[in-house]
Formats: sequence, structure tokens, C-alpha cells
Amino acid sequence: MSYDKELPKLFKFPLKKFIAIIMIVLIVAIAGGISWNAARSVPAGYVGVLLNWGQPIGMLDSGFHWISPIGQDIALVNIQIQKVMADESAASSDLQEVSTSVTVNYQIDQAFAKEVYTNLRDQYESRVIIPAMQDGLKAVTPRFQAGELVTRREEAKNDFQSLLQEKLQQYHIVIVSVSITNFKFSDQFQAAIDLKVTTEQNALAAQNQLAVVQFQAQQQVINASAAANATITKALGDANATVIRANATAESILIIQAQLTPEYLQYLTILGWDGKLPIYWSANGSMPFILIPTTNATTTTLP
Repeated sequence: MSYDKELPKLFKFPLKKFIAIIMIVLIVAIAGGISWNAARSVPAGYVGVLLNWGQPIGMLDSGFHWISPIGQDIALVNIQIQKVMADESAASSDLQEVSTSVTVNYQIDQAFAKEVYTNLRDQYESRVIIPAMQDGLKAVTPRFQAGELVTRREEAKNDFQSLLQEKLQQYHIVIVSVSITNFKFSDQFQAAIDLKVTTEQNALAAQNQLAVVQFQAQQQVINASAAANATITKALGDANATVIRANATAESILIIQAQLTPEYLQYLTILGWDGKLPIYWSANGSMPFILIPTTNATTTTLP
């Protein structure tokens, strides 16, 4: 009995079929790999630069794209707002050495992403932005005295931003904002600044104290004037009241005098009489009261 006849039926598989299956698997794997490499995605915030054998030939927006798996590729260009920082030393107009730290927010112009990639690849910060920032600081710093860089900080920042945008415009890089984060002066100049600030603060404190004293003095003057005015007003009021009362009294007297006729006086006497005659009177004088005739009156003869 031969060896082939002794093998199980499971191992008696035709060689041609086995090779065919292997070929099919390889073809499917290669096709899958090619399809996988042909499907590309550009994330949000980026522009895709389509490369054909390494040469930029177009731009792709964010999203899903199909490319040729052979010879083509996609390079991503960041069009989001990015930040870069730089430091540079330069002399001010009064020949003080000033080290300036600045932060710049910038953005690649989306419409020129292919040109930026063609000319700078992803090295635009190191090749053009930072050198332009350093040149801008060297150009702007001598326009100001060292102390003015602090007091006129906003003006210095605007000058630097305008100059930087002018330098980077040709590279299609847009400056969004600029922040001057720090000025560093020499130790001697910094000590002079600190002394000046301390002196100004002390002078301001003294001025504020003087203002408080002046305000308190003015308040005292105001209070004294108000008290004096109140006293004068009260005195005038009292005097006016006295005059009014005197005038009223005088007018009352005139009215009463005008009404004191003999008949009215006799009437008042009658109202005040109690009905009794006086016990004593003078011989030659008249009676102090009026005589009221009566029918039963008796004539009295004096001795």
C-alpha cells in the first residue's frame, strides 16, 4: 500500500484549488489596502493640499475625499488661529537696552493655503514669522524712549502690529492680534523707574491727604456759614415778628380809640356797675356814677 493512500481524505486537497484560493485572498487584501489608501479625510480647521508625486496640484476642503492610491497624497495646512512668541533686545531712543517679549496670534489665509505650502511647507513660523517679529521689534523700539514704552504701550503695540502685517502680507499670513507681554530694562534703569514710581506714589498720597484737609476745612466753613445764616435768619424772623406784633397792637389801640365815644364809655360804665351807690363823695364834686331816676326816690337834703 502506497503512502498517498494512507493519508486522510482531509489532506487530499487539490493543489491547484489551494493556489487559487491563496491568489484570491491576496487580490482581495491588495484591493482593500488600495481602497483604504484612496480614502482620505481633511479635519475641520485645515485645508488639504493635494499632492501628485509630491507636487501641489490643488486644495481640498475639510471632509471626506477619494484620491488615487498611487502617486497622490494630501498635505494638511492649519488655517486656525495660532500663537507664536518671540523675544528681542533693542536700544530705545535714549539708548537704554530694552528686551521685549511679544505674543502674536496669526492665521494662514485659506485662499492661499497651496501657495503657503509650496513656498514654506509647515515651517512658516521659523522661516518668516519669528524673524519678522524680531525685525519689527528692532524697528519700533528706537521710536520711543525707554519710559515711553511703558506709558505709550498701546501706541508701541499698534506700530509693531502694522509693521509686522506689512512684512507678512506677501506670505499670505494674517495678523489677528498682538500682545506686548513684557519690557525688561537694565538693573540701573529699573531701579530708577522704581524710585520714580515710589516718589510719585508718595506725592499722590500727600496730595490726597491735602485734599482731605482742604475738604474738611471747607466743610467747617460751610457749617459755620450755615450756622451764622441760621442765626441771622432767626434774628430777622424774631424782629419781624416783634414789628408785626407792635403794628397789630398799635392798630388795635387806634381801633379802640376810634370806638371810645362818650356814649360807648357810659355803656361800659353801666356794664361794670354793681348797682351800689358810693358811701362817700365830695360836697362840691359830682357823683362818680350816673344817676338813674327812679319813681320812689327820696330827696335827701344836706345840712
